[in-house]
Amino acid sequence: MSVALAALLLAAVPQEAPPEEIVVTARLRSLDVSLQLDRKKRIRSCSIARTSGDIGFDRAACEATVACARTGINEAAAMRACVRPKLLAYVRPQLAREEQE
Repeated sequence: MSVALAALLLAAVPQEAPPEEIVVTARLRSLDVSLQLDRKKRIRSCSIARTSGDIGFDRAACEATVACARTGINEAAAMRACVRPKLLAYVRPQLAREEQE
């Protein structure tokens, strides 16, 4: 069974959003994460059906989605609230490195 989660991850960006919010939101718009479940509804694997263009971000999105789903989250708002901070944590060091260059 495959569950597309891209729509669950999208959220509006506030007008004066920090750079990492803008980056995460833009990458999530093009990303399509799918979880494959077994007959007992346990997570077997995660795959990227449509990439964000950043392999590391895609991997982080899969890991975050799996971790959040394993806690029992199955509603869109709760999934967004769980996944988004993990992806922000992934993006922040990248942006910091770019600023230093």
